[in-house]
Amino acid sequence: RRCKCKICSSFVSGEWRARFQNLPDWYTHLLNNSPTKTIHIHVLNNTITAHPGNVEHMLRTRFDNYPKGRTMSAILGDLLGRGIFIVDGDHWRFQRKLASLELGSVSIRAYAREVLDHEIRARLVPSLVISPASSNLVDLQDVFRRFSFDNICRFSFGIDPSGLGLGVGLMEAFDEASRLSAQRALHTCSIVWRAKRLFNVGSEKRLRAAIRKVDLVAENIITERR
Repeated sequence: RRCKCKICSSFVSGEWRARFQNLPDWYTHLLNNSPTKTIHIHVLNNTITAHPGNVEHMLRTRFDNYPKGRTMSAILGDLLGRGIFIVDGDHWRFQRKLASLELGSVSIRAYAREVLDHEIRARLVPSLVISPASSNLVDLQDVFRRFSFDNICRFSFGIDPSGLGLGVGLMEAFDEASRLSAQRALHTCSIVWRAKRLFNVGSEKRLRAAIRKVDLVAENIITERR
């Protein structure tokens, strides 16, 4: 039965698009106006919470009660494959165990600290320094996005994306792939995006191109390491 609440009605009609450009803005607006800091989007079948107690319950106390499910795997699978972020059960436990063994070692933590210190001193701080005579503005979201991306590349793959000339192109390709993958959830019926993927048209064609660019870089890195 179709939900008649104001939230879902505005979502289906597209009214929310005129006020907010993306889902995080819309979710933030709804959560700020929720007494329980928890909302349920019926049309997406999503429950979103900003209540600390609920977050602890879902991510720690009763984690097994909240699987990501087949829908998320279908929506994000083309980009993330069978990675830890979209799998459940034994697949998740296996990958979680591997990640814990790697990230828990003293040497890895020391290396992460070294990478972080270098990125802060060499790139983050200089990018935030503006001459008093300059009228330039700093886009903090873009600065921290690039900072995070460079850290991940250096820590996970041992490469400097800026030094290899991959920084902007690779980051934009991954952002594009993430955005288009998430937009699949906006369709009221999955048949729509599945059909576009089948015929390789529209947003699904752009998604495939973005993923291919990310995959090519990953394949080159793997080949070089081997």
